[in-house]
Amino acid sequence: MVDKRVARALQEHASLAASFSSQAEVLGGCAQELAALFHRGGRLLTLGSGPCGAIASLTANLFLHRLALERPLLPAVSLCHDAVLATALARDRLGHDYFARQLRSLACSGDLLLVFAGPHQEEALAQALAAAREIGCVIAVVVQGAGEALAEPPDFLFRLATDSVPRALEGCLLFSHLLVELVEGELFGI
Repeated sequence: MVDKRVARALQEHASLAASFSSQAEVLGGCAQELAALFHRGGRLLTLGSGPCGAIASLTANLFLHRLALERPLLPAVSLCHDAVLATALARDRLGHDYFARQLRSLACSGDLLLVFAGPHQEEALAQALAAAREIGCVIAVVVQGAGEALAEPPDFLFRLATDSVPRALEGCLLFSHLLVELVEGELFGI
């Protein structure tokens, strides 16, 4: 029984990882845009809800510190860990404003917003995307499934072709690591 579960999980993971080949152009384009943005003095802003929020925070950290290469820090901010703001907004039944408020106070035109999203549209993510569009941010979304829940297509849409939540989280993490590696390659010639 355990062997079958492990084998199935590994097969699902391999299938998801293989789907990255067909979307390499999207990932590469996002990396080039982000490298150019860093050259212009822009910032990466990341967000996601639930477990995707942890991956968004890790992604920002990988740009601030490093993945595997000692290099200068790159300006990245995760919008996922302000517990005081989250509870204050929840108290006032404004939890859907959590990300949009932070974007309106931190983001500038030309910054890149990277969203890690599940298969269903969440009001907080929808409002964040609307705020980012108003500000003039470049928008990249990594989404589980086809992304039909998105009201408007982002500048970069990367689809994780899986119905499995664990595989989708693995896919978000793989996307994150590849993005950092590609940006480091663009900026530091490795």
